[in-house]
Amino acid sequence: MDKERLRTGLGRGPKVDPGVELLVASGLFVWLSGRLPGTIAAYLALGHEVDVESLFTRLPGWRWVLPRVEPDGALTWRDRDLPREVHSFGMSQPVDRGEAVPVSHIDVFLVPGMAFDETGARLGRGGGHYDRVLAVRRKDSAAVGVTVEDRVIEAVPVHDHDQRVDWLATESGVRECSPKGRAG
Repeated sequence: MDKERLRTGLGRGPKVDPGVELLVASGLFVWLSGRLPGTIAAYLALGHEVDVESLFTRLPGWRWVLPRVEPDGALTWRDRDLPREVHSFGMSQPVDRGEAVPVSHIDVFLVPGMAFDETGARLGRGGGHYDRVLAVRRKDSAAVGVTVEDRVIEAVPVHDHDQRVDWLATESGVRECSPKGRAG
């Protein structure tokens, strides 16, 4: 199945149940609590994505940054405490104020997606924003795909530019992706 057909089918599914979101966030809290505090790139949930905002205040000592889609299509990272605006794509994002946080300063990326597979392949919304960021991240940083078990599918179609995540966070907990077949 191609990516567009998958996106269309998954876009018709139900929103994530708040109780399931709480389980995903709880698993992430436990996983992150076992790591040294650093900088986390999170996101503000859109549509059928798992909302992770409850974690922002539960992990003091961590610096939380959020994505901003710039006019040229680049994804930059801004402190979560900045005022927000609505982008033309419909998602909330920090305003263009202050310095952007360099990708090299980010220790953990929480990555939304429409679907993932066990090798860490990700089906995004089609803009390639996260692929471009993950392609230039530090090798010792962690990329965590955040989703629900119903959206972990057998295989996500992968193109040469697609970047995989290292971990999957679902209501079942946080697990490392299988290295079998991993690219990039």
